[in-house]
Amino acid sequence: MSDTDPNELPVVQAIASPCRHLRSNGMYIFGDQQNDFENDEYTSSSCWCSETMKSFGPDDRLVGHRECRDATRSCYEPL
Repeated sequence: MSDTDPNELPVVQAIASPCRHLRSNGMYIFGDQQNDFENDEYTSSSCWCSETMKSFGPDDRLVGHRECRDATRSCYEPL
């Protein structure tokens, strides 16, 4: 049995702009980081953080198109 109230509305988290440290190979091909991350056609491209130069950020969490739009991450800096 769930202890959630059936009358309670779900919390919807607003999607922030991509973090300024997020990089992908698609942005080097198409040249526009903002559109690269908004277009689902390019979401399969490899991502990395320019701060760590790895597939995880300074907060040791995974880097990705959706993951790096989370404004609650300690390393997040908006464009």
